[in-house]
Amino acid sequence: MIRKDLISSAILLGIAAFYYAASTGIPSSTLEDNVGPRGFPTVLAFILALLALVIGARAWFSAPASAEGEQAKDAEATWPRALGMLAIIALYLPLSSILGYFAALLLIISGVALYEGMKPSWRLFAVAAGGAGFFWLLFVEFLGVRQPTGILF
Repeated sequence: MIRKDLISSAILLGIAAFYYAASTGIPSSTLEDNVGPRGFPTVLAFILALLALVIGARAWFSAPASAEGEQAKDAEATWPRALGMLAIIALYLPLSSILGYFAALLLIISGVALYEGMKPSWRLFAVAAGGAGFFWLLFVEFLGVRQPTGILF
């Protein structure tokens, strides 16, 4: 497990460096604001590099896992399970065109949690609503990215 995390960390760090290098090639515009067209991609590259370093540090400083535990964790993530998760997430697009962004995201987050074995409770739906609200605030209010409006909402 440690080796996989270190390799993943190195790959993510490489992707972050490539993404940053690509973002520096974005031309400036006379219409740009204080952040500019390179600001957001630079922040994303920094966050990705930071996550890569955290994953690498956690793998480096954690205690080695037993071989049995590592095999059991690998056996849990089967392809059909991953495809089921992908199918649930892919439902976001048709649901968002009918229900709208917030309601569709609420259903998808709840669906993923239920698919992963959580029991239905008010906490599950409160966390899903909080997550949907957070992403709505982030994209719509903070970043100004329009989200799909549905037929119903």
